[in-house]
Amino acid sequence: MSDPEVNAGKASSRRLFLACWPDQTLQDLLDSLAQRLQKKHGGRKTVRENIHLTLIFLGQVQQHKEQQLRQQLRTLDVKQFDLELDEAGAFTHCRINWVGPRKIPKGLKNLHQALKNISHGLGIHTEERAYKPHVSLLRKAESQPEHAIEPMPWKVDRYCLIESKLKSDGVQYDIVEEFQLAET
Repeated sequence: MSDPEVNAGKASSRRLFLACWPDQTLQDLLDSLAQRLQKKHGGRKTVRENIHLTLIFLGQVQQHKEQQLRQQLRTLDVKQFDLELDEAGAFTHCRINWVGPRKIPKGLKNLHQALKNISHGLGIHTEERAYKPHVSLLRKAESQPEHAIEPMPWKVDRYCLIESKLKSDGVQYDIVEEFQLAET
């Protein structure tokens, strides 16, 4: 038997995260790289439409907290920045192959810290481990990438609040709202 209050709480919350979402051209480049990595390392390729760089995973967020969060994100003043995806790597413990920046640009550090401060200020728990920016390209990979990749420049001019919906055939990400970064 289910508790109506628990079910009502779930209905008024969503599973959310904040991410940099690449434009179509970069998403296509990353999808092409994922296909090449999959041929070499096996595993399951990230669906092109889901390719992103997570900033902060928020988890289940109640509707009233989401509204407060969105209001604060609309007034956040962080500058656009350049990011270069120039390193391929793996999280061996969970068999994920990824690409990311060798050097984290100051703009990305500033954005991540500002988002973490807002989240914590609203009482939304986020991960405590050190931030390792990356774009997951393969899951359940059989081996790790051991070769250099051609650097992929990314002008980050916005970030997004994303809803993560678990489906029987995987996960679906829906952009809830986009937030523009200030011009430099």
